Amino acid sequence: MFKRMIRGLITWSMNDRHQEDIQISDCAEEPRISATGIKFEVYRANGGTIVETRRYNRKNDENIYELHVITDTQDVGQAIGQIITLESLKS
Repeated sequence: MFKRMIRGLITWSMNDRHQEDIQISDCAEEPRISATGIKFEVYRANGGTIVETRRYNRKNDENIYELHVITDTQDVGQAIGQIITLESLKS
């Protein structure tokens, strides 16, 4: 259920109107999309969930890491949706 919820959030976040030009590389080993995106990892913790986000800033050539804490009292799906929206607005 959690994976399905995350997939739905990712699909929802990818359907925005200001998408960049996406190209699939010609590498025969592993096809990859060459566009900047938001990468995030979800960790279970005592008392809640931690979401680590990473964005690449081409202008300064740096990775930007941020941590978000979701408490046990919050809805995880809704909180991750808010994090994705917040991070999308920052890019």
